[in-house]
Amino acid sequence: MSIRLAATAYALPPTSETVQSILERERDRVAAALAAVGPELRRRALGELGIERVRVCDGLDPYVLMRRAADQALAEAGVPGQAVDLIVDYSTLPGDKGVSAPLAHRLASELEAETSLNLSFKFGGCAGFHLAVRQATALMQTDPRLRTALLVATDSPPPGNRSLLPITVQGDAGSAAVLRRDAGSGPEIVATEVLTIGALYRVIELVQGPGGCGLELRVDPPQIEQAVMPIYYLHFHRLIHKILTDLGLEFGAMDHVVYSNLSRSDRDGFRRAFGVPTEKLEAPGLRDCGHTFASDLVLNYTELRRAGRLRDGQWILFASAGIGFSWGVTLART
Repeated sequence: MSIRLAATAYALPPTSETVQSILERERDRVAAALAAVGPELRRRALGELGIERVRVCDGLDPYVLMRRAADQALAEAGVPGQAVDLIVDYSTLPGDKGVSAPLAHRLASELEAETSLNLSFKFGGCAGFHLAVRQATALMQTDPRLRTALLVATDSPPPGNRSLLPITVQGDAGSAAVLRRDAGSGPEIVATEVLTIGALYRVIELVQGPGGCGLELRVDPPQIEQAVMPIYYLHFHRLIHKILTDLGLEFGAMDHVVYSNLSRSDRDGFRRAFGVPTEKLEAPGLRDCGHTFASDLVLNYTELRRAGRLRDGQWILFASAGIGFSWGVTLART
């Protein structure tokens, strides 16, 4: 049995905003976050962010981005909406209206996927892609009726919460990936590993805003610096070592490493930790899209594929970490 990544797509809102204007508008939030960390992390957070501008919904319903990406991915895979057997929504921040709305069910209705199994989970963050792949492949392997899965996400933070310093600045995006069992083309999903640490669940929280009005993304900068950073790359090492050891592979065999868009500092830290040549570490959305939470990996992989850089027999390693706190890696082969 093989499960292939048959198609991917992403959608961006038409409006963009510079990071400089966001940091100025959210200056009190930025100042409080940076005052709580040491000078070295403060320097990297601002000087090595590597994000110049992000896309913003600006009144657009983020669900529209999910639907656009899903339509494009299904068309590319040659799969009609009615043939989708499983929909997994792994959005983290789908706008205020979508925080508790069943977006997978809404999408299934609009696609006329009347018999699909529709699932949703929140707060996988950038690691949500791996959690969704693992969940979908496990179900597809055990239920012969599930032959085509659609993995979707869309994210847009509450107003006034785009700065997540000392980590990143968030932009908006929607994305979709089509998985097919024993059918179609595209890289085969070889293995997925995830790791979560519940003790770090409060590093980033979505809570009620001041006075109980609206929502707020609350970051704990001292926890980032003292509890997350010392083990951040270590857990990537654990997961990657397990996958490669199980398959008898060396890290040098990887042809492409698709990474998230947190910051230039984070990307360079991962590159140094694993000795990844710059040309193999894929994060093309970093400068102009910023961190899009759940959609980072799909966006960066889609750009890699559209650039015509994939060849038969190549190994692709997807790696990201997200709130929860979760780490994930997925290995695929073209």
